[in-house]
This record gives sequence, structure tokens and C-alpha cells, in this order.
Amino acid sequence: MHFHILTLAAILSLTTALPTTTGDDTHCAPGTTFYHCKTNNFRGCCTIDPCALPSCPSQTAPSILPTPPTCPGTVQIYQPKTQTHLSGSGSTISTPNFNLTKSPTREWTQTITFSVPKSATECALRWSVPAKRTFQAGDNAVVHVSQGHPATGREIGTADFTNWPGVDGPHKHSVAKVDCMPEMVFGLRLAAESEIFLAQDGQTGWFVEYSC
Repeated sequence: MHFHILTLAAILSLTTALPTTTGDDTHCAPGTTFYHCKTNNFRGCCTIDPCALPSCPSQTAPSILPTPPTCPGTVQIYQPKTQTHLSGSGSTISTPNFNLTKSPTREWTQTITFSVPKSATECALRWSVPAKRTFQAGDNAVVHVSQGHPATGREIGTADFTNWPGVDGPHKHSVAKVDCMPEMVFGLRLAAESEIFLAQDGQTGWFVEYSC
């Protein structure tokens, strides 16, 4: 009786390591056989019997690639679409530069337009100059900044450019925090008689900063 019990147990332990029969509905690639091991809970196809091993040595775990960040953090967008509006004539001139003037006989205002992603948050309008720049500003060079056209938009802040051309080194200035929109238009006009010229490029002039 004991002999039959031991023999049956031995047979059962061996069958857990045997490959499935041809009648099994599990199909494996050529060169591999399906195994179901109780000792290590392995179930699948393998080139050798894996039941006495931690797992099938011929199976490689899929490589896990790092997920790229959806946002690089804080982003700064320079070189807005800039247009100069000439008083009296009603003409509009496209220009790459920041250029305002106000006198008894003429006034130049500007609009600057930025495009930002829909996912942008914490938007702010700022301006910046590097150490080397082409920058001029007269006395009382205070700029009224509006969200929208300078004649009809809602004022959101001011930017004082007076004396800054004479300050050495790079510097950045904050103007206002603004609502993020895919297209952001700002109007610029001088508060008093004066003039400003600043050549804009990828690190100079007006820019929008945002996070996401």
C-alpha cells in the first residue's frame, strides 16, 4: 500500500515538469515547449524544462523605456509677432523690433502676439535684455500694457524702460501674470512723450513665460 502511494506521488511530481501533449490547445513557437510548473509557478513556452529553475532562462523581460516628460518645465517664448500702428494714417507695419514713440505730432503703438500650447499654465509677460543689445529709451519711457489692442484692450500693467539702457549686464523684468490662451495679444503704448527702441531676438525683448 505504501509502495503504491509513493509511486503515485513520484509520478505526479514528474508530470508537473513534462511538456504538454500534442492535444493541448496551447501552441508554442518552433524550438519551444509549453510548461506549467508548480514549483516556481511558471506557465509558458520555454526551450528547456524550467521547473527546477527560478524561471525560463530563454525568456527576457521586456525593456522598460523611460517616459519622456510631457513638459520640460518652465518655457520662455521670445520673438512675438510684432506690429506697429501709426497714428493718423491708420497704417500697420510688421517689424521684428520693439519700437514706440510719442510726440505732439505722432504716436507709434504696437501689438505683440504669442502662440502658446493649450496645456500652458502660470503664464506671465516679461521683457529681457542680454549684456550685448541695441537698446535706447528716452525720459519717462513708461509703457502701458494691455491684453488686446493698445486702444481697446484691458490694461494689465506697466513697464518702465527709463534709464535701463545704461545698466550693464543682462537683466529680466516681470510685467504681469496673465490668463493663458493659445493666442495671446498684448498692446503697448507710451504713457508720456518719449521713445523706445529695442532690437528683439531669441533672448532679447518681450517674452511669455509659462509652465505646464
